[in-house]
Amino acid sequence: MIGKVIFWIAVGVVVIGVGGVYMIRNVSHDPAVWHVDPLTAPTPDTPNSYRMVPVIEGYEPVTQERIDRESPIYDANPALISQAFDEFVLRQPRTERIAGTPETGWMTYVQQSEVMRFPDYISVLFLDLGNGQSTAAIFSRSRYGHSDLGVNANRVERWLSSLSSFEVE
Repeated sequence: MIGKVIFWIAVGVVVIGVGGVYMIRNVSHDPAVWHVDPLTAPTPDTPNSYRMVPVIEGYEPVTQERIDRESPIYDANPALISQAFDEFVLRQPRTERIAGTPETGWMTYVQQSEVMRFPDYISVLFLDLGNGQSTAAIFSRSRYGHSDLGVNANRVERWLSSLSSFEVE
């Protein structure tokens, strides 16, 4: 009798686990929810996001939210930087653009983790500083969980490295 109860509990746990994995892997990525302005989007209460915004003389950041890193300045116009960035990002594993275009300079991507396919959303806005220079604001955040174990920060830094040849010294 106890063996049957344990068996059915184990079956229930497996069914719930498989169902949960299926739901996470097939969740919709609604642009109306996830395509946000990285300068003004609220920061989650949980430590599972990373925000980079311009903090330069004469330019006041729009957001009063937590800023994790100052944006670099690039010696190229925003259209060129945006296109190069988009091409690099779309070559990353399990990554797709869910909203925006390089032409507008404002895009949102989803990248899913390798095993469980947990989605992270990355909104990017390229800004024209004039004189042929530009910068970017990036807001990377996890959809699920409390801590991201540094995944969002590592992703932003890795993706930004694709633009290092454009950086102003």
